[in-house]
Amino acid sequence: RELGLPEHRRLVLFACQKVTNAHKGLDYLVQALQSPALAATSQQISVVVVGQMSAGVARDIPFPVRTLGYVGSETMMAQIYQAADVFVTPSLEENLPNTIMEAMACGTPCVGFHIGGIPEMIDHRENGYVASYRDADDLAAGILFVLNDYERLSAAAASKAASTWNEQRVAEMYTALYESVIA
Repeated sequence: RELGLPEHRRLVLFACQKVTNAHKGLDYLVQALQSPALAATSQQISVVVVGQMSAGVARDIPFPVRTLGYVGSETMMAQIYQAADVFVTPSLEENLPNTIMEAMACGTPCVGFHIGGIPEMIDHRENGYVASYRDADDLAAGILFVLNDYERLSAAAASKAASTWNEQRVAEMYTALYESVIA
């Protein structure tokens, strides 16, 4: 409610500093949202976009779109992640996106393409969904998969974030790396 987001809809979140950056894959997300699989679902879906998006792109999305613009507050961004039912990162080039870590830490399952470090972060069908690269239909299947099994995936996403990216674990990984280099 605080964010003014629809309360009785499943929220699909896309966040990007520069939404017009083609490498972030917004075109694939739009195609996925237009898929017959999502059109036929009984899920009441709304799309939430963090970052500036043109009205032309929003018109191509067959669900209500709420654009929040730039969000500079960590607290507000955490609230957005927590409100979302699925975070989609259709990036075409990535390493280890912080947005996936952040979303999972907030208990939000993620869907992304099999590129870069994304498959290392999202355990396919365990805490999210890893779609075939540049496959909008598989991206749509991932969104639907998460929406249909949200409770289990949400708990698994939060658990992975807590066990993998906590300060203690990261410090241990750096220590092991340093020790391997100097040994």
